[in-house]
Amino acid sequence: MNPSIIYGAGCQGIALLRLMQKQSDTANVHCFVDSHPAKQGLTVEGLPVFPPDYLISLTDKEPTVAVAVGGHYPVVRRLLERLGLEEDRHFYDATPRPLHYSDLEPNFAALRDKVRKHTLVSEDRLALLYQLSRQARQVSGDLAEIGVYRGGTALLMAEALQGSTRQLHLFDTFCGMPSSDPAIDLHRSGDFADTSAEAVSALLSDFSNVHLYPGLFPDTLPGDWSNKFFSLVHVDVDIYDSALACCQFFHPRLRPGGVMIFDDYGFPSCPGVRQAVDEYCCNHNLQVLYLQSGQALLRRC
Repeated sequence: MNPSIIYGAGCQGIALLRLMQKQSDTANVHCFVDSHPAKQGLTVEGLPVFPPDYLISLTDKEPTVAVAVGGHYPVVRRLLERLGLEEDRHFYDATPRPLHYSDLEPNFAALRDKVRKHTLVSEDRLALLYQLSRQARQVSGDLAEIGVYRGGTALLMAEALQGSTRQLHLFDTFCGMPSSDPAIDLHRSGDFADTSAEAVSALLSDFSNVHLYPGLFPDTLPGDWSNKFFSLVHVDVDIYDSALACCQFFHPRLRPGGVMIFDDYGFPSCPGVRQAVDEYCCNHNLQVLYLQSGQALLRRC
């Protein structure tokens, strides 16, 4: 049997050993390897700790080295390659990864599959939007989405509001992107035109609390909304003018605890969105929260 070794005798390596033992009664780890001199020669969790050079004597036995060092993996990879080991053949990055939200919430997994063909939004962004929509039920005010496209994220939000009296307001031209500023934006008039108000209305026909406003935002805002407030606003507009208009109208109308989420803030294809949000935040002494998904959050405290 090929020797099974854990590189990293620290907290992450120990946690990996325990996880392997929990998942399989037959987990057979030969030893730890660690480059830290203070750990070499110790016994950790009943296993000896050897220096990296120990692996040279095992290369003909095709060892399997699980590297559990977190963000230090690139350094360890170079070290192991200098010792003659090959990535994916002899060693791999075994740093524990967080579970997907769909692993934790089966209801979301089913809903993700339901909305998939109606949206371009990735699973990680859908998961955040779903959770924020669920949380919005605890904050007074309606929900809104600007930039509906084919209705996938609107369907997600509507499903998250099931059993609630919250209203969901949807704004879009429903005939593609409006005119944009070519000096700022990369999207052009007519992009994302493969949709219609009729198709989105049919998709959401089971929800009596959903309202569509076809046309150019903010021209389609109802005239009697002077006292309207919001708990969650999802902005997926791709261009500067629309993003700025959303900030100007919705942010002052967020309830305490309310959130604006900008879907494409961090995407290089939508530079106007980031510029608009940053300008608004700078002028109002606000701090946006950027996420690695490319989304950004703007909260009302």
